[in-house]
Amino acid sequence: MKKIIFVSFISLSSLIASPAVMGGITYNFGGSDSNSSLTGAGATVKVLSTSKEKKPVLAAGVSYYPWASEDKKFGVDVSAGYNFKKGAVMAGWDFLKNQPSVSLGYNKEINTKEDDNKFGAGIQDARCAKSKTK
Repeated sequence: MKKIIFVSFISLSSLIASPAVMGGITYNFGGSDSNSSLTGAGATVKVLSTSKEKKPVLAAGVSYYPWASEDKKFGVDVSAGYNFKKGAVMAGWDFLKNQPSVSLGYNKEINTKEDDNKFGAGIQDARCAKSKTK
């Protein structure tokens, strides 16, 4: 069931108007592999549902945990949080490690818009006010 939710979220993220990508740090709670508290720390990359400032956001991402045991170095998570001007703070669930996680990082809008001027240089678009005047 968790995998179905994750795949659905990823496929729906392409339909969102202005998605963003985030790179940052993450930390998983619970189930430590050793006495070191660094086993839950790692780096993450996520796709955010929106790039709008001061808005709630949903995200899906992958994480790498360099200090974890060999069989638990990677994670895949779904998160919810808040988007700031150039960053986001999130909490979610890591499906591979089966643990809650928090993350924060820098985000940037994914430019999905096509160039508005589809005509060559010097040719005006029919919607342009100058092309309608004689």
